Amino acid sequence: MTGFVGLVAVLAQVAIAVAGTGLTDLNHTFQIIALVMISAFVTLFAHLREVHEREVIQLRSVAETAQEVVQRPLRDRIGPLHVASVYLAAAAEAQIGGELYAAARTASGTRLTIGDVRGKGLEAVGDAALVLGAFRASAHQEAGLPGLVDSLEAAVSADLDGAGTRARAS
Repeated sequence: MTGFVGLVAVLAQVAIAVAGTGLTDLNHTFQIIALVMISAFVTLFAHLREVHEREVIQLRSVAETAQEVVQRPLRDRIGPLHVASVYLAAAAEAQIGGELYAAARTASGTRLTIGDVRGKGLEAVGDAALVLGAFRASAHQEAGLPGLVDSLEAAVSADLDGAGTRARAS
């Protein structure tokens, strides 16, 4: 559309030049050349902006899918508890981060975890996935809450040994 508007502007300038002093008038010639160049640049920038917008939409879709895989919604009812949850990213445009929550119903009661890992973006999502995976794997063990905390700490510590100091269990 931007290219079309530029073409119409150039054609209008050519029509004005022909109706006036003619295309051989140096003033009209420079105006037409300048208008062609400006129209070409603006069309190129509009195209690049549209390509960038498509890439951002695709990346946002991938990020939202990754977040949904890691941070599954909680059921409305877990044992005797009625539960409601919502995930709101701190940065509205991001829709992905290291916030986490999960619940598990065990023989000894309902266990919940709520947390936030240090960092941003996909690295934080990976760390949150690690903690959530450890919680889901360990929550049903009959080691009690101290055993669950130890399991979570061991999972995070094992990841830290291989990947630096990204996350801390809490």
